Parts: sequence; C-alpha cells; structure tokens
Amino acid sequence: MPIMKKKNEFVIYVVSLSNIKRYMSIEFIGGSCGYIIAQRALQSDLLGMIGSIIAPMAIRRVLQWQQLKSERHAHLDLRSLFKQSAPNPT
Repeated sequence: MPIMKKKNEFVIYVVSLSNIKRYMSIEFIGGSCGYIIAQRALQSDLLGMIGSIIAPMAIRRVLQWQQLKSERHAHLDLRSLFKQSAPNPT
C-alpha cells in the first residue's frame, strides 16, 4: 500500500542489519536445507527445488506463529497482574 505524500515530502525506510541477516539466513540456509532434505528423501531434483521454495515459507510461518503466541501470553500476563480482585471479607 503506497504512502500518500504531499508535494515536497519524501519517505525514508530504515531497515536494520539484524532484519537483513534474519532474512538472508532464512532464505539461504532454510532454502538449502529444504532442497537437500527434499531431494535426498524423494530422489527428485524437481521436488528438491519445490522443497527449497517451501522451506523458507514454512520457517517464516512458524516464526510468526511463535511471535503471536508470545505476544498473546505477555498480554494475558499483564492483564492478570492488574486484574481487580474482590475485597477479602475477614
């Protein structure tokens, strides 16, 4: 989705080095491992290439799922810390 800008404005995107390293490692290492595993297990170069495409996508999905799961648990933990409890009749 393009960012709407006025006549004399410009947009600067900052990409951190850690994000670049993460992307490169997922693509290169994950793709290579996916190729080798699929090619050796299925004895087909074509299926090895398909594995090299699918492996990085699967890795990214798992990482996204873990991030959502950890955010959800952190959110629930904060709610439980500040939850109002009923006064204790003693």
